Amino acid sequence: MMARTHGRPPHGPFELLPGEQRPSRIDPVLLDDWSGRFVAQLAAPSAERLGAGHEQILLDVATGSQARTQVAEDGNGWTVIQRGPLKLWNAVEDSLAIWQSHGSPHLSEFGMTITPDTQRIWLGTPDGPSWTLPI
Repeated sequence: MMARTHGRPPHGPFELLPGEQRPSRIDPVLLDDWSGRFVAQLAAPSAERLGAGHEQILLDVATGSQARTQVAEDGNGWTVIQRGPLKLWNAVEDSLAIWQSHGSPHLSEFGMTITPDTQRIWLGTPDGPSWTLPI
């Protein structure tokens, strides 16, 4: 999920493979919103986002993990299918749930603390919910 203005890194061909299937706790459309996409990227910083709307696809360029969403067969809610060592959608759901529980604030409510050893994005204040990014 590239949040920067540069082009995405090249990757080879990929195939959407079977995986563990379960109901999604969040509406995948949240990733179509700039703020929602930013929060999702905090949870899956090495993932590339493809798709849109209810059919999101996340591909982790570091591990090959995949997550994809679709409308549930009965039309009520959404289904996520995941495979690989990282449960990308689980991390995205958790991250978006934290953001939503704080009122889905605008990006201006986020801050960053950088030390020689860590990069941390926080919400509201440095003591608030936070996400540690790879360095």
